[in-house]
Amino acid sequence: MKKINSKLILILLALLGSASCDYRTAQQNSAVDETAPASTELQIVSKFPVTVKDSEGIETSIAQEPVRIISLLPSHTEILFAIGAGEQMAGCTTNCDYPEETQNLKKVSLSNPGSINLETLVALKPDLVLLGGDYHQRIREQLSKLKIPVLSFESQSMAEIERSIRGLSRSTGHVDAGEKLIQKLQQEVASIQQKVKPYQKEGRPRVFYQVWDQPLMTAGPTSFIGEIIKLAGGDNIFDDVDLPYPQVSEEILIQRNPDVILLPRSKKDHSDATEIVKKLSQQPGWKQMNAVKNQRIYLIEEDFISRPGPRVVQGLQKVAQALYPEAFQK
Repeated sequence: MKKINSKLILILLALLGSASCDYRTAQQNSAVDETAPASTELQIVSKFPVTVKDSEGIETSIAQEPVRIISLLPSHTEILFAIGAGEQMAGCTTNCDYPEETQNLKKVSLSNPGSINLETLVALKPDLVLLGGDYHQRIREQLSKLKIPVLSFESQSMAEIERSIRGLSRSTGHVDAGEKLIQKLQQEVASIQQKVKPYQKEGRPRVFYQVWDQPLMTAGPTSFIGEIIKLAGGDNIFDDVDLPYPQVSEEILIQRNPDVILLPRSKKDHSDATEIVKKLSQQPGWKQMNAVKNQRIYLIEEDFISRPGPRVVQGLQKVAQALYPEAFQK
């Protein structure tokens, strides 16, 4: 593996944490959106102007349906296309590579997390820019001075993914599609959990997720990956750590002896799981761990498990299959 770089930092900043089932009734008029779900009996109508409150608690008024949206997060880009707002996009970052239609959009390069060429962005004449997290704070301040509408949504949990979907769907005029997407995700999560539940009678597998190898980093319980492990029926061996992505020692990892080890695989990584098991078994102490002895080391596509967007359920299923392969044999 490579040494930690800025792309990894961007991925880590965009990852997620603990689940929540706090569902409230959605607003359907031009009042401030509290990003709460609508009841199944409520007919939702998209109207402009709307005022949307983002994850930073800032209210932004959008006068009319935006048609030149710029997304600075891959997860936001995926949500926009999933709710039918892809045709309203004018651009996205070079990290936004899904779906294929993103290839036709103007690309705004990110030299490092939060650093972007303002002149290039403004030249695309956006009528809405979608950000995420504190690392975009400087960009937000610059765009606000230029009177360009900005919304910031950062998802650290499944519940916050739903909040992001609601915020993006309301601000783009696709409220109904957003609610249908949320309902679909909820049903798929419930289906996966139901499938693995019968196999948890003998205990839940103890899991180590390796975010990075140099330095050795893992996913804590307050991270999105930590929540995925829990939803998939696993117990995170570093569930007692407060940080989302802590650096841990190899000695403590060996002592905690995970049953399963999960590793992220990038699109460009064509590593063979067998070769990785062989390599890890040669490291001092690693061959003592149950996961290595039993060859329960699995590669998970990092886009599925690191992007808080519509494909998160695919990441959850990949993890569940690694933990309970017998539940998915059919």
